[in-house]
Amino acid sequence: MKLPPALRHREFRLFASGYLFAETGEYIHFIVQNWLVWELTHSAFYLGLIGFCEFAPRFIFGPIGGVIADRMDRLKLLIAARVLNLLQTLIFAFLIFAGLLQLWHIVVLVIFMAIVSSVSTAAQQVLVVSLVPQDSVMSALALHSTTHNLTKVVGPSIGGVLFAMIGAGNCLLIQSFTILLMLVTLFFIRPPASPFRRGDGNFVTEIGEGFSYLRQNHRVLITILTTYSNGFFGISYTQFLPYFAQEVMRVGATGYGFMVSAPGVGAVAVSFLLSSRTKLRGMRRLLLGASLIYAAAIFLFAVSPFMFLSIPLLAVIGAMQMSYRVLARAIIQEETPNYLLGRAMSLFFMDRGFGSLGALALGAFAAIFPVPFAVAGSAVLSGFSAWAIPRIPVKRR
Repeated sequence: MKLPPALRHREFRLFASGYLFAETGEYIHFIVQNWLVWELTHSAFYLGLIGFCEFAPRFIFGPIGGVIADRMDRLKLLIAARVLNLLQTLIFAFLIFAGLLQLWHIVVLVIFMAIVSSVSTAAQQVLVVSLVPQDSVMSALALHSTTHNLTKVVGPSIGGVLFAMIGAGNCLLIQSFTILLMLVTLFFIRPPASPFRRGDGNFVTEIGEGFSYLRQNHRVLITILTTYSNGFFGISYTQFLPYFAQEVMRVGATGYGFMVSAPGVGAVAVSFLLSSRTKLRGMRRLLLGASLIYAAAIFLFAVSPFMFLSIPLLAVIGAMQMSYRVLARAIIQEETPNYLLGRAMSLFFMDRGFGSLGALALGAFAAIFPVPFAVAGSAVLSGFSAWAIPRIPVKRR
């Protein structure tokens, strides 16, 4: 059995190993955070509000992060972000152990980490592909998503069990240890010479260059708009999994952990297939197909009252989400010149910002109507938008 192309390179192996630990901790954090919000409020609206706070800063800081990623050493930027991540996690743990935790504390900590992540995400994505030669880029993107989705399986499953066994504070201490492991691996990475360039200090101009490129390249524009649509209408369902676990399935925190893990199972299965490829044909058609199946699976999950049906549907959702995001990143990587890549990636990752708006809107809608009805309606809009966006007429340039 041959190794996927990206794993033949030492620096990528180092990064992937550290990322595996750190992201496992992140999903433990996700379980703790959302379950505590549910326990404090018992409100679908506040679950949506936390989702909004988690990703809305990408609208402001995402483009700025793209410029920074094109200007400075991406490895150093990523190390700084992980140090701030460690600080945020330790403060969260202290508030729990001291018995001081309130909802506003969670909101502030979520916003702080969202800003840090918005600035560092583009740098991380560009760093990943810089660790391998061009013929291994598709493999690196797929394996990076594989690692992320493995943690999406392992992290919530462990998190749900640990939360019940040792409590929220101790779970966050375990997450702190995983961040330290990631920092150790980052210090051992020796990436190739960085292609970043020194800017002239005019951030507005350089951000404008990124948007101008997006307007001029129809293929990249349609790709990013599709991910925005999937983000706004589709991805918000994750914020309401505590509701489905408690009120629909009645499976508690442990069952909630398995529900969060299920999309990762499907994503890992598909990403292993993609990781062995160096090139895919018809990526735009595959992107549309994955987006439509993604929307259909969310709709069926929303109307399912049974755990044994919901878990496979969540696996399909995860598989299609991973597929359309890897395909979108591959299209952007193929089309975009290197000096604009950080900015293009930062615009791509604003799909999570649209997810925050969707979570807030869905939370407000779910405060009036039943949550399953709100999620199902959002899935229908997601599928319709994915079908309509490629048909937008544009002037060729």
